[in-house]
Amino acid sequence: MKKQVVQYARVSLEVQTKNDAVSIDQQLAEMDTLCDRNSWHVRMVFIDKENYRATQSPKRGKIVNPSGERADRPHFLAMLERVKSGEIDAIVCWRDDRLVRHPRVAVALEDVLDRGDAQRNSKDRIRIFDATGATIDRFTLSIKSAIWREENKRRAERSKMGKVGTLQDGRWPGEYRRYGYQSVKVPGKRGRVIKKDPQTAPIVHEIFTMYAAGKKIHEIRKYLIEEDASQIYTSMCKHEWSMPLISRILRSDAYLGKATWTFNDGTIFYVDIPQIIEPALWRIVQKRVERNKVLSTRNAKGVYLLQGLLTCGDCGNSMSATRLRDYTGGFSYRCHTACHNAHEGHPKPYNHNGSYVDWTVWRRIVDQIVSRPDFIQEFIQSRVKELQAEGEHVDGEITRIQRRLEGINDERVFYQRKAAQGKIPEVEFDARMDETADQIEYWQCELERLLALKNDAALVNDSLSYAKELFVKIRGQLDYLDCSPEDLEKLSKGERIKILRSRRKIIRALVDRATINSNRQITIEGILDGSEGEQFDLRGY
Repeated sequence: MKKQVVQYARVSLEVQTKNDAVSIDQQLAEMDTLCDRNSWHVRMVFIDKENYRATQSPKRGKIVNPSGERADRPHFLAMLERVKSGEIDAIVCWRDDRLVRHPRVAVALEDVLDRGDAQRNSKDRIRIFDATGATIDRFTLSIKSAIWREENKRRAERSKMGKVGTLQDGRWPGEYRRYGYQSVKVPGKRGRVIKKDPQTAPIVHEIFTMYAAGKKIHEIRKYLIEEDASQIYTSMCKHEWSMPLISRILRSDAYLGKATWTFNDGTIFYVDIPQIIEPALWRIVQKRVERNKVLSTRNAKGVYLLQGLLTCGDCGNSMSATRLRDYTGGFSYRCHTACHNAHEGHPKPYNHNGSYVDWTVWRRIVDQIVSRPDFIQEFIQSRVKELQAEGEHVDGEITRIQRRLEGINDERVFYQRKAAQGKIPEVEFDARMDETADQIEYWQCELERLLALKNDAALVNDSLSYAKELFVKIRGQLDYLDCSPEDLEKLSKGERIKILRSRRKIIRALVDRATINSNRQITIEGILDGSEGEQFDLRGY
């Protein structure tokens, strides 16, 4: 009677299926030759070659490759189920490491083989053969799996050591995938040097500049598509210039000149790369990103004009909109710090009529800002002139500081070379390193401050252009939006919500923060110039 066998083949990576010394086709060909020579009947062939979602620890729930260290390989498990019945006489694999490369996998295989043997009554035990026809001993396989596990650990350690050395030399271990940069292979050396991509780096700067000037992400996306801006890694993107992609670009601190490599054990290395975004522009963008998080309305139960903007003028904490329980549909702005800590003696009142506060602020915005756009534009233009005058005087200082930083870095290299030659004691070396590190930190801060001063004028000028566009839009909508509370109540619910949402957009475009205190005094601060803005006091509340 012919021996009933199953075949098992595996490659660890999907790319190996295309061109590899032990590809799936070659493994199957050699196993078929063995089976034909011995007249064995192949009941089924099991192949693991594609990545899958892990069902067992480690990395449970994540996409993994079919490594020999994993016992949850889909087709490996299917093979074990077939062997468990006892109807299979042997397992044929190309080599023993195709089946097992970890003790836990050897244990799983051994358990299934024992259960299969128990179902075979008086028949011989289930055997394992490689493609040469040699029998693979179960006990020997468990020992070899432990050795392979240690071998994999050593290989990972050697790989990490090589990557650490590459990072310490200022190169990147592999291809650097970040929009705005390109990585160039260094002949004869490990790793790559990261450089600015002349095509995409200006696009990154344009994205940051537009966002700092007040443009929304969907407006930036529309602009990039209209300008046919090049987009790298298009095979990984489902949509052209998707909004999440632009958001990730705006949140990436690598554009400040530091690439971060994190190992699995939490060790972090930084590599200096060309700076695309100036610190001043970065801070403005991150401030707006965080502000938009606070202003998110996805969980709100109503339309509140000052949601996320209003703070308590007495304690400085934020105030939230709370629906009233009297079924009138009204709401109030309340300081939760005062509500939950009444024993601290917070000034009263700390609850304010939300509808009246919103209407008062809206009226102030319309009467003092929207109706006087020339005032805001004159303020921004004067600010631009001030910043330009200041920026013209810092070019020489920037050059001096950059040369100073280069000198300190040369000094550090000198002491590192002396320490490697054993010409200075370790204590002196550590002291010199600490001293120069402090100097670098100080001069870097000074350089960032001067660069920010130089670039602020351009940012504020961009804000002026945005302000002009904004005021044209608002003035065109004002007749429709500026109705009294009484007229607003006469409208349908849908129309009323539409008007309130439009008002909220206008307020958030013009207001950075609003405060209200127990004396019923409201202060609002504008952000049209990208800095602290102009302040307006509302009295007679």
